[in-house]
Amino acid sequence: MASLRDDSVLVIVDGGLESLVASLLAEPREKAVSWFVGGSPEESDYRRTAARMQAELLGLGSIREPADGADFWTSLPGGLGEAAMLLAGVNEVIQSGLTRLLWPKHASGDLDSMLDGADRALLIQRLGLIEQQRLGTPGLRIDTPLIDLSDLQVADLAVDLDAPVWSCWWAMPNAVDLGAADAERRRWTDALKHVGGERLLTRHGRSDAA
Repeated sequence: MASLRDDSVLVIVDGGLESLVASLLAEPREKAVSWFVGGSPEESDYRRTAARMQAELLGLGSIREPADGADFWTSLPGGLGEAAMLLAGVNEVIQSGLTRLLWPKHASGDLDSMLDGADRALLIQRLGLIEQQRLGTPGLRIDTPLIDLSDLQVADLAVDLDAPVWSCWWAMPNAVDLGAADAERRRWTDALKHVGGERLLTRHGRSDAA
């Protein structure tokens, strides 16, 4: 097993705003590991570029990808894809000698999605604990800090953390023609404007920007 400290955390990232905010919440940040899970094939390269940029900006320890490929889970239907992704993440945690998996699941206020995600995290956590008991390795916890927040609450948290929102994949100039990027850009621009965080959409708007 790798010799990382037991208090290190593996953060599931995809280059979006939710995983950016979750990464900022990871402590200790210099020991945190970004685990890039990609997205749809047409988005994956943009997301990877954004995730690497964010890991560097935030001073995270390192960035990795699943052995089966960053977008392996997207071909599975619905919750099965998320379950497969979480299982692979738990395996990465166990093999690396870590204790926490941070999943930036965000239900956008949808109660059914919120409950479904929470149940899935608890189930996969339990499976991981069974395996860890067999191996005699440290305990495991899956954290979902954003799951019960609304879009406005996530945007407000981004403002509090002075998040470099401009580094998100959907804000990249080359992604401007992608429909999914346009939808995300509109969604989060509206939310950030509502909470007074429009400045975070440009690099010079951050208080620590060069």
